[in-house]
Amino acid sequence: MINYVEFGDLASIMSQNIELFEDHIVSIEWARQIFNTLERSRNVIMHSGELGKRDIERIGIHIRDWINQVGA
Repeated sequence: MINYVEFGDLASIMSQNIELFEDHIVSIEWARQIFNTLERSRNVIMHSGELGKRDIERIGIHIRDWINQVGA
């Protein structure tokens, strides 16, 4: 079932199961913002668009933040 989940759904799943995630994330809103940013970039790519250098750098920053907070 996880194969059918979109980035936006991940924050909802996390908030419905907060006890599993609260020790690992700053807040649900923090996670939601990261997922929203990544989802916008994903949508551009999936609709045959190209990301600019700044967009790619922004994705990298968010992924590094996530790994620093949650782990790999």
